[in-house]
Amino acid sequence: MSQIKVTVLIDDLNGAMNNFSLSYGFAALIELNGKKILFDAGTKIDPLLKNLITYGVGANEIDAVILSHNHNDHTDGLPGILKENHNVPVYVHKDWDKPANFKGFQVPIKNRVEVQNAGQIKQLSPNILLTNSYYSSDYGGVYEHACYIKASNSYILLCGCCHPGLNRFLQDRNKLGIPESSNLHIIGGLHGFKFSQQEAKKLLPILNSITLFHCTLNVKTFREQFGEICRVGIVGKVMNF
Repeated sequence: MSQIKVTVLIDDLNGAMNNFSLSYGFAALIELNGKKILFDAGTKIDPLLKNLITYGVGANEIDAVILSHNHNDHTDGLPGILKENHNVPVYVHKDWDKPANFKGFQVPIKNRVEVQNAGQIKQLSPNILLTNSYYSSDYGGVYEHACYIKASNSYILLCGCCHPGLNRFLQDRNKLGIPESSNLHIIGGLHGFKFSQQEAKKLLPILNSITLFHCTLNVKTFREQFGEICRVGIVGKVMNF
């Protein structure tokens, strides 16, 4: 299996590499097997396109977009991608059109690929798996799914905000055929979620890293529970797996 790269391009929790801009929201670029997949799209068009160009990728080079949930800080940079990449497929969950506050950019029907159940996205890559969509009462109600990426000796769990709670997405490993003994990297925004001490102790033997972004509120708790494998992410820094 070839090397997998994950690079966060939009974030507001911490700092940024030289020439990259901080911006509210979240967006990450997944690179695997020659494909470039954008996970979420941030709040604004300009910083997303600027950071893509700074990284060395044009909007027309994006092979697909995955959106975690329908909030504007994860969707509203997407028109900038679509302007240059008219037919790029945009993967959303089956509950995308259900009511939500802070509802984001309406994905054009011609681009939309609706994911019904947890599983592999084979037309994209057998190493990309999406969880089920789960409801959260946050901000008046929203549905969210997350993305697993199969690496050589581990899985990467990429999250937008974890409104339903990180445990919901971890529980989906069984549905996705991911052994609970598999080594794991966690990347993304975790909102107000935190593990109990018992949950953290159980996860620690298989957790290779946890990199916090965007909306994560309990940074101190995660650092206490996971020590040096817990990091606060930086925009533009490439994570290799």
